Amino acid sequence: MPVPADAPHAALSATRLLGPELLVTSWVEGRATIRFGVLDLRDGSWRVGRGLRGLLRDALLLPASRRALLLGDAGLVEVELESLRVSRTLTAGLGRDHAWLTPVDDDTVAVGSTGRAMETLVSLDRFAVVGRRKRGGMPVPDARERRAGLARVLDRGDGLTVGASEERATAPQRLLLLGDGEETAQPIAELPQGLVDALLVGDGVLASASDLGAARSLTAVPGLRPSPPGPLPLEALAAAASASAEALLRPARGRPAPRTVHRDRRLEPGESIEGIVAERVTLEDWRVARAERKPERPRLSGIRVRDLEVRASMLDGMVLEDVTIDGLQLDDSGFLFGCEFRRVTLIGRVRGLILNPVLQDPDETVAARYAGWHRERLDDPDWMLDLTRATGDVTIRGYPARFIRRNPELQAVVTAAAVSDGSWREVDPGRSALRVSLLELAHSGWEDVTLVANPHGRRAEDDLRYLDALRAAGIAEPD
Repeated sequence: MPVPADAPHAALSATRLLGPELLVTSWVEGRATIRFGVLDLRDGSWRVGRGLRGLLRDALLLPASRRALLLGDAGLVEVELESLRVSRTLTAGLGRDHAWLTPVDDDTVAVGSTGRAMETLVSLDRFAVVGRRKRGGMPVPDARERRAGLARVLDRGDGLTVGASEERATAPQRLLLLGDGEETAQPIAELPQGLVDALLVGDGVLASASDLGAARSLTAVPGLRPSPPGPLPLEALAAAASASAEALLRPARGRPAPRTVHRDRRLEPGESIEGIVAERVTLEDWRVARAERKPERPRLSGIRVRDLEVRASMLDGMVLEDVTIDGLQLDDSGFLFGCEFRRVTLIGRVRGLILNPVLQDPDETVAARYAGWHRERLDDPDWMLDLTRATGDVTIRGYPARFIRRNPELQAVVTAAAVSDGSWREVDPGRSALRVSLLELAHSGWEDVTLVANPHGRRAEDDLRYLDALRAAGIAEPD
């Protein structure tokens, strides 16, 4: 599949046939961009489209036209199959969390949801909601299929039933095949990541895993039945589709290389990552273990990275020394608590970074241990952070300004003494949120606070005006 290596995981998508010639599925790229892919079963070529409202839940080929309806979990779209252009979109009145799409008559389809008792009726002519109806029954295995071991029926045809075994934490889910007259289903594949869909295609079955962002491929099981005219045999289809996907993923001239994604990593006590130079790196679902001894704190050392993204991670308590990051983007992972910095340089745009030396841990003994190490670090004059070439969304709490190299045009220092008389409250911040840092300084034991204006934000002018006003009032240091 043409799914990038850095595609987010845990994005559940359906996979559907659009008549005998096409297959459609979807995935997520970047942070939240939905893509849908259409595979031509006649030659193995992939095409990629955009405009789907949420990940694919169901699809329906419209009769007598080269158009299809694609149902995402947040809306319904009509797609022209020649160009993959979305021609019409419907979200109003549909709600969310859609699950299936059923034809009612030549002009009406029903959109259903597993959590609702009613289906929504949509007119294809008007492409609008026209009513509701009571939900029909969901397809379930019959008595013979249940005895044969099928927990779900996924497709039927040519005397064959394709289904899935029960989901178990102790074993991978199995893809099962049951023929007419047979009493026991035959396992034909195992999918450790779970099974969403399986379709009778060509001479066998194509199955999609629960996490296409991780799998980045469909599972083909060929040779189960005679190959019908039209689609390629599955072995030939798999080879052609893989070549097509690789060609689509190959960076075009002038385009950046794909991101390198490192997932599901836990840094243990005593572990150190050192001496790495890299670019376009994503860290996803990283964790840092707590140390009992100061030298055992997990650390990054001698690292230089250009364009670093951190997602769904908790890096609290680690040590960063001799690290240079040129371009940094963080989601909620940007809250770094209890970290120790030694000669860390940030360059370029920074998004979503909040630094606080206080480690938050349910074990008070652990929190006190890290607090003691931070006090020891304050006795060492070695600088912590260099922000002279950094811009963006940075909040610093509790790290003294004497350890921070700054750009006076965007950053200013306010001492605890300067806010002790309350005169700072008389300075109008406008829409700037930097006033919050002064409020925290007034109620904390910090020496001072470094205020960082974000020149890229909606409140950039207010941030800069506030820094100038604080300096003019003698509250911020003159630099």
